Amino acid sequence: MRVVVAVSGTRGDVQPASHLAAELHSRGHDVVAAFPPNLTSLATDHGVPVEPFGYDTRAHLASDVVRRGSHGSVIDRVRSAGELWNLGWSEMTRDLSALVHRDRPDVVVTGITTEQVAAPLAESVRAAVVGLHHAPVRTNDVHLPGFGADGLPAPVTRAAWAVYENVLWTATRRRENTLRAGLGLPSARRPVPYRLADAGAVEIQAYDRALCPPPAGFDGDRRPLVGFLGGAPAPSPLHSELAAWLDAGDPPVHIGFGSMPLRAAERSLRRVSEAVRSLGLRALVAPGWNDLDRDVEQEFGPDADVRVLSGHVDHAALFPRCSVVVHHGGAGTTAAVLRAGRPAVVRPVSADQPFWGRRLEDVGAGVMLRGDDPTPSALASAIEAAAARSDGARRMQDALVDPERAVARAADLVESRIPVAR
Repeated sequence: MRVVVAVSGTRGDVQPASHLAAELHSRGHDVVAAFPPNLTSLATDHGVPVEPFGYDTRAHLASDVVRRGSHGSVIDRVRSAGELWNLGWSEMTRDLSALVHRDRPDVVVTGITTEQVAAPLAESVRAAVVGLHHAPVRTNDVHLPGFGADGLPAPVTRAAWAVYENVLWTATRRRENTLRAGLGLPSARRPVPYRLADAGAVEIQAYDRALCPPPAGFDGDRRPLVGFLGGAPAPSPLHSELAAWLDAGDPPVHIGFGSMPLRAAERSLRRVSEAVRSLGLRALVAPGWNDLDRDVEQEFGPDADVRVLSGHVDHAALFPRCSVVVHHGGAGTTAAVLRAGRPAVVRPVSADQPFWGRRLEDVGAGVMLRGDDPTPSALASAIEAAAARSDGARRMQDALVDPERAVARAADLVESRIPVAR
């Protein structure tokens, strides 16, 4: 079976897809990953062939349009939404079109942000489409589109989904139909989710029922809930110097800035330092995709009680050695924290992050830090509140589906979609 796994986004979007690609590759299938150029190593680390797909997502998240969409006024956010959805379209269509028409796959696995590119290209070579979703991102009775607060009446929630999908389709149908015309396909008249449903496409729900019970209509044949994806390779060992620092004191608080750009990363770092020191704690700060001045990195160096981590450190190796994990609430980091059995403080920025923060609160495994600019005292209070939920975090750790079992189930589902005739 020939499979293309085409996903864009941050590490949290791409890493689960890399585990699925690796599992399919290990089963003897002809697999090619299509990942953003800054994240291709997530495939090569597994020995999976990879092609650059679209734009550099780190540079994208640092762009002015993303800053306006995350931090601007309401008008700025509305205006930037259309720009964000169209940003990188030409690069993605160019790269994926070349790959699909070269390899002519049997199945194309894709994510929510890339399905409008992937679906027409798959159709043009008569390949099946399999969706890979990290949250409930289709019409349902419980969770609003854009991951607004839950709890509205079911008819209101479903109506909000209809509005969301049709507004998005109105904004993007011209570009898709231009692509379809170039492929010799008829124009589409309905949004992608409706067309995938008509085709019976499987949309794998790659999150865990213990944290997010499936809404009505999910976890059936079309939207099977498998759990957070994971698997080989084994966690990378910690650097000996970092391991020695961890051994020299109590488990620290881990504070990750993640892939989301911060308006003032150095100011945030100093606020973090003030918060944890007020509690008499140590901390490891991972700046993620935020750049810090060299003198700041030296100030918070290896000998400090609040120190900055340089480079990527494997969460699977590090989080079990921490007391509390503060993060933005992306699905990937949320899964890693739960697997480590550690409580979390979620400081969401955008996308599905508020959703996962609320879910962690609801199951007693963490707290959400609300407000656009939390003070050091607010962060300190949130860390204390999260630490009091350590038992809940350990219960969630025991309740999760084994990540290797989850990825095996996802691979089974991809294998089930081989077209009968080409």
